[in-house]
Amino acid sequence: MKSIFQLFIRGGIPVSVPVNMETSVPVNTIPGKKVPVLLCMSVVVAAAAAMITEGLIMAMQTLSTYSGLPGMSRDLDEHDLLVLLVPVIVTLIIALALRYAGEKVRQLLRPVQSILSINAGIPLGLEGALVDLPQTVAGQVKRGDVREKQILAAAAMAGGIAFLFGSPLAAIALIIELLMVELTWMGITAIILGGGTGMLLHYWLRGSEPVFMMPQLTMAGVPALLGYTITGLLVGLVAILAKKMINGMGNLFQKLPVDKLWWPVAGAILTGVFGYFSPEILGAGYEHIDSLLLGQVTLQFLVVMAIGKLLLMSITVGSGIPGGTIAPLLVSGGALGLFVTFLLQFIFPAVQLNFALAALVGMTAMFAGGNRVLPAAIFFAIETTHVTNALLPVICGCTAAYLVVFLLAKKKVAQPAVLPENIS
Repeated sequence: MKSIFQLFIRGGIPVSVPVNMETSVPVNTIPGKKVPVLLCMSVVVAAAAAMITEGLIMAMQTLSTYSGLPGMSRDLDEHDLLVLLVPVIVTLIIALALRYAGEKVRQLLRPVQSILSINAGIPLGLEGALVDLPQTVAGQVKRGDVREKQILAAAAMAGGIAFLFGSPLAAIALIIELLMVELTWMGITAIILGGGTGMLLHYWLRGSEPVFMMPQLTMAGVPALLGYTITGLLVGLVAILAKKMINGMGNLFQKLPVDKLWWPVAGAILTGVFGYFSPEILGAGYEHIDSLLLGQVTLQFLVVMAIGKLLLMSITVGSGIPGGTIAPLLVSGGALGLFVTFLLQFIFPAVQLNFALAALVGMTAMFAGGNRVLPAAIFFAIETTHVTNALLPVICGCTAAYLVVFLLAKKKVAQPAVLPENIS
């Protein structure tokens, strides 16, 4: 049964390397007397992850950054040398620091590297740092066995992601789908507590408004649902291409005649060159999601985001720069979903397709197909927009994209992977 479950969830683009990588870990029995303490600690570490996330967001909003956070507008000019140089300079400084650091220090610096890189314009998401940080902290804890550290780290991840996006169900489903393949009641309970804690703090500190703004929708009819399903199918094909692009870029960087430590610098140079001509593709791009959902875009913008975001994400991930892949997949998928729906509306003018809904379907279909997750993508769409009438079209699009990836991409049963080998 476990192998069947792993078959469905493995092989996607990692949310953040080394998360959902193929690493075998033991499953130890936790003594009953430790269970209450472990559950309480799950709440504590999830709250800590949420507060750290709030601090990071506040710091990035205070500084002049290229990160593109939710609700934060940027005004970057084309042919601005700073847009070209900042990613390169920051990545070079990080590489020099890592060059003289030991292995344990490198592990500790990984979340910092992720945050600084995103702040400098690297087109990856903040969720990568939220995943790396609990793993790094858990790896330094001396007390407790491997399984306990894994559970606490997973709870912290769920809390951070739930806080960032205001989506506890999506965070819980994402962690379970990608990390907790053993599906033990202890692990699932801890993750639920972590996601709930992150959401509680999100309501307290950031309010109850949806993270991404979207107009209210009417229920979609059957012809429209078929259109959104076609959109999901095509987005799924692009998700397969995105995975191949990442693998291909990784292979290209391996052929460079330099140490692996300097690959991120090469990736940052390419990022800066692309950003010099199209600065809107720099950073995580969360602010572009609102533009896509509200229809405040041009055809040129859709093409740049659909192609440019995937290409730069492939370059940066392939070069080894840490960061999350959810944000670039959402932006690229939303642009692609809108573009495909424009074409479908032109071919079938009698079918009433909603372009805001098309962007949401494209976003979550790319999320589902790219990361090889399904419930998490569906929950994410509804929780981040609060638009319940989008549920059925999102289910159609995400399921179509997921099935395309599952049927056409290489299928391989992997070993359980919760956290990297250095957590012991």
